[in-house]
Amino acid sequence: MNKKILKAGILSLLLVVPVLFIVFLNSGKNQYKVARFADEQGNPLEYLMDETGKPHVLPPFAFTDQNGKPFTNADTKGKIVIADYVFTRCQTICPKMSTQLERVQQAFESEPMVVLLSHTVDPEFDTVSVLKNYANLHGAIDGKWFFLTGKKEDLYKQASEGYKIVAKEEASGPDAFVHSDRVVLLDTQGRIRGYYNGTETAMIDTLILETKILLSELKK
Repeated sequence: MNKKILKAGILSLLLVVPVLFIVFLNSGKNQYKVARFADEQGNPLEYLMDETGKPHVLPPFAFTDQNGKPFTNADTKGKIVIADYVFTRCQTICPKMSTQLERVQQAFESEPMVVLLSHTVDPEFDTVSVLKNYANLHGAIDGKWFFLTGKKEDLYKQASEGYKIVAKEEASGPDAFVHSDRVVLLDTQGRIRGYYNGTETAMIDTLILETKILLSELKK
């Protein structure tokens, strides 16, 4: 009987604590802060700095979305950005990452301050129409989740110099592409605020929570 009571008590705590945390988070009194920057190895820094000693921000870019429309950094101005790199021929981590981003999109479907950007690492194959089909496969909402293509060198440069992640082609064929499994969170000023393994549900849960925290900071 005591063991049953103990199990019931533990189960109650597991159910109640997350609810209390969210209530606490939304009460305006919480002190929880999203890390300003943590690299792919998890090393925390105040902010990622550029060569001039100023906080690193996402550089200007110009790509094309799954509807064939131009998409530039002007379209992300003042918005929280959640970004990754995938390619439609990928049969390993990409389907998992895109499936996890479906959950992120659902969490912020009615929040105009949050946009999702999935960049292709294989632009020669991932044409606008191919990306459109892939976007539809994952239920991408127009104006919320953008699948971006462009010049290969521009996409790779944005990965390495903008998001500070890997995206490159090492050989030829559908298995030649290498890219990070990380999803990147950027605040409304274009500063990197976190990296999250895009294949792990628990990490994407953290991404969703920390995005909500950034949103709460904006609304104070």
